[in-house]
Amino acid sequence: MRRIGVALAAVPLMLLMTVGSAAADTSPNGTNFFSSSSTCSTSGSRQVCTDRNLFVSSNEDGSDGPPCLEVFQYSTTSNGKFSVISDEFGCATSGTMTVGTDLSVTVPASQITLDSCGRRTCTTSRTVTVSASDTPTSPISTTTSRSTTKSGGCTTRTTTTDTFADLAGTMTIDGTSFDQTGSIDVFTSTSTTHCK
Repeated sequence: MRRIGVALAAVPLMLLMTVGSAAADTSPNGTNFFSSSSTCSTSGSRQVCTDRNLFVSSNEDGSDGPPCLEVFQYSTTSNGKFSVISDEFGCATSGTMTVGTDLSVTVPASQITLDSCGRRTCTTSRTVTVSASDTPTSPISTTTSRSTTKSGGCTTRTTTTDTFADLAGTMTIDGTSFDQTGSIDVFTSTSTTHCK
């Protein structure tokens, strides 16, 4: 089964080297949400499945990007033969998500134009309206780390916090709702540099 992995982008920390100064930097920060729904039907010895992957990734500046959707349809047979039927992907031109204090996620209705890609070319297949609502199904996990870096006459102290929760809820595509599971990850980093 195919899945899209959403990787956290690494953004370099800025070191301010002004003599006698102290500065705070609050990047990189970002929130990443991923959810997936899969449905299958069987006809004879052939099973047809559709995976729907919805995600919102943070931009390089830490702000939330627009929602993106992949719809991947494939078939398998009783003798193990696997065939791709279609693979559609696209991102909204605007819109984002709302994250609650309990890490619940709401993706407001957004229009996403999907492209269908073959081995050589991609063509626009359709435009869909997508929304989602998810709540945590696991305790919120928070990992905090601290580090100190010395360079010349400057000392940088960095604190990073990574907060994670498993989610479950519904994804709605063109008025049809699907059960989904997923996760949310909130990453924050703060650094302070003191120079002698």
